[in-house]
Amino acid sequence: MIDSGFDDPAVRRLYALTAGFILIGFVWQFTVAGPRDALAFVAGGLGSFGNLWMFDWLSRSIAPGDRTQKPWQAGLFIGRYIVLIAFGYATVKALDVSALAVLLGLLASTAAAVVSSLFELIRNLTRHRVE
Repeated sequence: MIDSGFDDPAVRRLYALTAGFILIGFVWQFTVAGPRDALAFVAGGLGSFGNLWMFDWLSRSIAPGDRTQKPWQAGLFIGRYIVLIAFGYATVKALDVSALAVLLGLLASTAAAVVSSLFELIRNLTRHRVE
């Protein structure tokens, strides 16, 4: 059985930050560029959230352990980028929206990972060590 990972506070924080960046980006795009680009940002953000989920799931499924390893899961690890690029291209072409809005939405989980990493770094630097 594959661990869902949601019991890990860092993983929960990463998902929450990604959702927060999608919401903030939607409001920003709606204010600056209008509702069409705001929806394009959300579409990119949902692709980013899906990519984050797939990365989490695949990294847990191919990690060493007692479960059987499936070669197709390792192939999906790289193939998810092809799907992500195709998703972004199809969104821009089908909805005739700004490619920048979709691209910025696709970067939501990247921004969340950077903020989460900074949070962990600051937390570990400010922690008092008992020796």
